[in-house]
Order: sequence, then structure tokens, then C-alpha cells
Amino acid sequence: MKFSIITVSLNSGPKLLETVENVLKQTYRDFEIIVKDGGSTDESISKVKDLNSPFVKVVSEPDKGIYDAMNEAVKYATGDYVLFLNAGDKFYSGDVLEQIARMDLPASGAIVYGDTYFVAWDSLSKAPPKITGSVCYRNIPCHQAIFYSRDVLAERGFDTSYRIRADFEHFAYSYFKAGRQFIYANLPVCLYEGRGFSESKENKKLDRLEYNRAVRSNIPLGKRFIYRATLILTLHKLRGALARNKKTAKLYQKIKGKLYG
Repeated sequence: MKFSIITVSLNSGPKLLETVENVLKQTYRDFEIIVKDGGSTDESISKVKDLNSPFVKVVSEPDKGIYDAMNEAVKYATGDYVLFLNAGDKFYSGDVLEQIARMDLPASGAIVYGDTYFVAWDSLSKAPPKITGSVCYRNIPCHQAIFYSRDVLAERGFDTSYRIRADFEHFAYSYFKAGRQFIYANLPVCLYEGRGFSESKENKKLDRLEYNRAVRSNIPLGKRFIYRATLILTLHKLRGALARNKKTAKLYQKIKGKLYG
């Protein structure tokens, strides 16, 4: 099994090299790193090229934003499964790809996801062991912890009309409309740096608008009503606050992990 690790970049500074060097430390060696650069003017791309690694392919072409760059990068991918890591993100351990490769995954039509260590909150977040409609509505696994069989992205990439929520929209579409197979890898996949474009205060309103549009486009009205009522009854806002507070995140994630079994 071959993996394609994609990082899209634009003037990412030293974080890009940190991510590439981290991936290169994987014990499993059947992988490629595709760096899709949108025209950086800093030294980030030259630093990556200086590695002169046979595992790294740099594609420098104009693009129309993050999700367009991700779609374009997939066209260069030759791996069976694709994972997106942003500049600054890292694998949780050196044997992540080795553990995923041992799972004997299907050749097509699958989305594999694992757990995420949130650096900003110093806590490991367990993903739900089963993807349901309610999970899709509530909160999908971290994008940096999701492996897509390449055909899933080749058949239908990310909707570039979204600036923030295209990954969520794609996940919801894959569950409710495309009938993809979802497989839980019971292991931490990534160290997620967080606090990126989608999490900035000025983008909160756009984030909510795009979330609502993605939900309306992919989830039937009756199910949306049930999922929303469930969130309210289970105090989702309080739970979210606990998960994102450095003082309470570890305890909250520990309790959540036990509930998942």
C-alpha cells in the first residue's frame, strides 16, 4: 500500500519544512509527499527542495485557495490513500503509516480516520468508533487524521465554493449521499497545531454560515431536527468549551474516550 501525504502551502515559513521532515521519519517507506505551492515568495519551498529527497514532489502552480490547491494536488497523487497535513502539523508517531498499512484496507470507496492530539489544548481527542449521521452533524474527525482512498477524491473533490468548511461538506456528502465506507483506525494519527485560518475570530461567522449551508445541502430536514435537538439536550456548547480549555481538556477527553469504549 502506498500513501500520498499532501501539504498545500503559501509562504508557510519554517513550518513547512518541519512538516516535511516529520513525514520523512515514518518507518513505513512506501509513501510520497506532495507539496502544492501556490506561489510562495519566502524561502519555504527552497528549503524543502534543498532536502533533495526522492520522497518529495514539489508542485508550484497558481491556485484559487486552500481547497482548490488540495484538489489540484490530488491529481499528482499516486498513492492508494491520501492524507492532508497542513504546514506545522505532524504525525503523532513514527509508525503511523506502518500501523495503517497493517489494517488491510479496501482498495477503493473508503475513508479511514483516527484520533488527534490537539497541541493547543495539550490533549488527545478520541474519534468516535463509528460514523453515524449524528456524528456527521455534530463534529467530524479532524481532517489531518483522515485517510481517503484516492478514488474518493478523484471522483468528487472538495467544493471550492467553501472557504472554510469544504472538508466538512465533503465528509457529510460522503456519508449521506455517496455511501462511502468509514473505517476507524484506533490510534492517534496526527499532532494538530490548530488555530489556523478557520479558527480565527474574524472567520467565525463565515464558518457558521458555511456549516449551515453544508448541512442543508447534504442532510435531510427531519434528521437535522433530530440531530439538533440531541445536541441541545446533551449540552454540546458546554462540552465544546471543556474540550477547548487547557485546564479541562485532558479530563474531558479521558472521560469521552471511556464512553467510546
